[in-house]
Amino acid sequence: MNDFASAAMLRLIQLGLQRQGLGMAPPPRASGAHVPLADKRALLDGLLQAHGAQVVIRLGEGAFDAREEPVTVALNMARDPLDLIGRWTRLERFVHSRHRVVVQASTACSLVLRHVSRDPRQPPTLAEDLLVLGLLVALLHRLGTPDLRVRIADEPGWRWQAGRWAEHPLPDDACCWALSWHPVAQGAPTTPAGGQDTAALAHRLLAADCGRRWTLQALAREMGMSTRSLQRHLAAGGSGFSGLVSSVRLSRSAKLLVETLQQPAQIAYVCGFADQGHFNREFKRFSALTPGEYRREFAVPRVG
Repeated sequence: MNDFASAAMLRLIQLGLQRQGLGMAPPPRASGAHVPLADKRALLDGLLQAHGAQVVIRLGEGAFDAREEPVTVALNMARDPLDLIGRWTRLERFVHSRHRVVVQASTACSLVLRHVSRDPRQPPTLAEDLLVLGLLVALLHRLGTPDLRVRIADEPGWRWQAGRWAEHPLPDDACCWALSWHPVAQGAPTTPAGGQDTAALAHRLLAADCGRRWTLQALAREMGMSTRSLQRHLAAGGSGFSGLVSSVRLSRSAKLLVETLQQPAQIAYVCGFADQGHFNREFKRFSALTPGEYRREFAVPRVG
């Protein structure tokens, strides 16, 4: 994983251990924030051997205590389970993760997922399967997913149900997961007060979750308008949908560069860019500076 994702995962593991009343795990060898795959596996395998599967699968509950972790914040802004899984898979692609969660089947109220490796010679370990499953379930639970139920592979009963994990023996294959939930109630659309306010409202909605995979249709739906009507209002204000999305993402990323110490790659993900190269190109086009140069020129001085 990319440095920021490795560091975030380690923090979640430590928080998950603390939440279960266990001591801190010994930190693995790291280069900067990057943790070698072998060391991460050794850490998780050690926890599995020392404490069992139930502790490893509950490490994901550290997400409940990582409210200010930027990546967790971006994931927590998901509107429904399908949106959350979409954000997770984008994160995996963004950081070039060795492992991926693949959607094998999907309906409005269910998913079948498989945890796979990009290198078939190094499939995910049991501990890695349990960690990712536990984290996704914790995020879905935090999202308020109604009547969330989860089973591993072909288990006869639900392993997660009524907000808790069942304790029974694991199947031999723990990399395939079935999830089910009740329909998620959708909020009422936000209706603009008037034509002259449409662009400002669109800007606020985009800025509230600039990491979302926005489409013109999704924005129009949120605003209670037809796509044609939204396009007309934006054009009357001198902007278009693509330009407005780009402007919001660039403005938000510039603010984070000068006001925080978040890594540029992390900022690129939470602001919705396809990858770090896309962020670098767009930001230089926007400011004539790379993100690193912009931060050095304009970062807010820090005391102490």
